[in-house]
Amino acid sequence: MVVTMRAIYAIVALGVTATPSTMRAVTVKRNAPEGDWSQVAVVTDKKVPKPGQGEVLIKVAASSVNPVDWKLFESLYDAATTLGLNPKVPGFDVSGVIEAVGDGCSRLKVGDAVWADLGKGKVGPGKIQLGAWAEFAVADESQVGVKPESLSFEGAASLPLVGLTDLQAFKMTGAPWADRTNVTVVVTSGSGGTGVVAIQLAKAWGATRIVTSASPRNHQLLKDLGATHVVDYHESTIWETLDDDSVDVVYDNYGAAGTADAAMASFKSDGTFIFLPGKGGDLSKQPKEGVTQINYGLCNSSKHEELDELAALADAGKLRSVVPESYVLEDILQALTYSVGGHALGKIGINISSLESMQSVLV
Repeated sequence: MVVTMRAIYAIVALGVTATPSTMRAVTVKRNAPEGDWSQVAVVTDKKVPKPGQGEVLIKVAASSVNPVDWKLFESLYDAATTLGLNPKVPGFDVSGVIEAVGDGCSRLKVGDAVWADLGKGKVGPGKIQLGAWAEFAVADESQVGVKPESLSFEGAASLPLVGLTDLQAFKMTGAPWADRTNVTVVVTSGSGGTGVVAIQLAKAWGATRIVTSASPRNHQLLKDLGATHVVDYHESTIWETLDDDSVDVVYDNYGAAGTADAAMASFKSDGTFIFLPGKGGDLSKQPKEGVTQINYGLCNSSKHEELDELAALADAGKLRSVVPESYVLEDILQALTYSVGGHALGKIGINISSLESMQSVLV
């Protein structure tokens, strides 16, 4: 008899016994004063949520830390308290196994290994979406994708938010570039979460020259991922190394003030500049004629089809995760402190359940 991974995950998800009534979860009780989370983000027991109409319950195997996670601590959670929704479970990225499905679900089944970005804009009575830093999480079925077979749960949990952000940003610039030749793409910051994915997407989608910046210790990894030229930002800027009229796309995933102006000379006449807001970045007030400028805005995590695109790239060997540091749920404060230091390579993983160790034995 052949036992499939889905059957094994289904057994684990059902747990032979019923879904527990409580779970361990990170809860945020109020805004964090100047980044001090010691009395704000704590691991406590919470009631396991139930999936509603069109929703699924995920037994969480892993999550990861995004800078937006701790940035939200500075402003979001006092507002949540005002709405009567406190304490709130944070966390965008999730991978795990479907534990239960609500009415109206037909695509996903109990036992499916899945991944998702729980950043879908969903504010209403009793509910603000997020919730990945817990043993169970609820999501709309429509936003949950089937996990790539080639990735571990931890690897998969590092990719949804950054992967969807990069995918959507590049599509705004006209990617994939299969019908164009000699496409040069600049990714302003190479070694962070969005950077390591963007380099791989640019290569997979037809860029022939991919320029980025990073500390020297990370240069070889970024070249292995697909970068053709990596600038040491301690010694120079990207723009000092580029010829005028040589660049098709600048993806400013760092979003620093003044980047658009500094990049303008390097653009071809039909180039595109796109930036992720958050660090003072903006559009150039004096752009080169013909250059398109785009403020990316916020990630749309509502469509599982885009996760399916990323999964196909991963299973084709064109997208891999970079997770050199990982923590367990109880060590969330250490993970946050490491993230806020600003020197994390790729993503910081959070391992939550035993599903991860099971996969490492069975795959």
